[in-house]
Amino acid sequence: MNKRTVTAISAALAITALLGGCGKTGSKAEAPAPTVLATPAPTPGRQDGERFETTVMVEGTEESVGYEHVRSEALGFELDYDYEMLERFSEGERERFLARGEDPEDPWNYFELRAVPGGSEAVTAALSADLADAYDKVEAAPYTLAGAGACTLLDASGAKEGKALSGSLQSVYVIPAGERCLVAAVHCTMESAGGFGVRVSQILNTLTLIGK
Repeated sequence: MNKRTVTAISAALAITALLGGCGKTGSKAEAPAPTVLATPAPTPGRQDGERFETTVMVEGTEESVGYEHVRSEALGFELDYDYEMLERFSEGERERFLARGEDPEDPWNYFELRAVPGGSEAVTAALSADLADAYDKVEAAPYTLAGAGACTLLDASGAKEGKALSGSLQSVYVIPAGERCLVAAVHCTMESAGGFGVRVSQILNTLTLIGK
């Protein structure tokens, strides 16, 4: 068995393997408080793959960051990501962004996006059930992304033995998009949450829905 067992989402929603786990012993963990960042404004209208530089605030310090624009007509979204920190993998039914240096076949710190059929309530319920199978604690709350608007945020922690990586965290954003939802799942560890996790949260704030 791979060092992590993939958590399957309901087949009826056709999004198998959106949530990942690990075969190591689980331990209950609390997610740290998020760091507030000044997020760059979403930049819809750029070409897919177009690169540019922008300045962001990280814990009160300005940083110049190289971003790449993503436009996916198939999934119905666009966003800007830090290409110096992340490596993009376009895989048809999903877009994945792995922390550089991660194994593409078995990454630990990454996020991915999929389009899922169904309304937000049904999709959220299915995702919550799958997360509860792998984690002791799953919390759902309304959330607002700067570019995509109102959504639901699921935060999972406390990995169960044989189900998820010990000390791992997942944050899953369920974003209504007409007759389907765009689902963004962030996978990271407690150790990387304050760095990788926070920067990915900032990137997701640049996300906009195409045609909304």
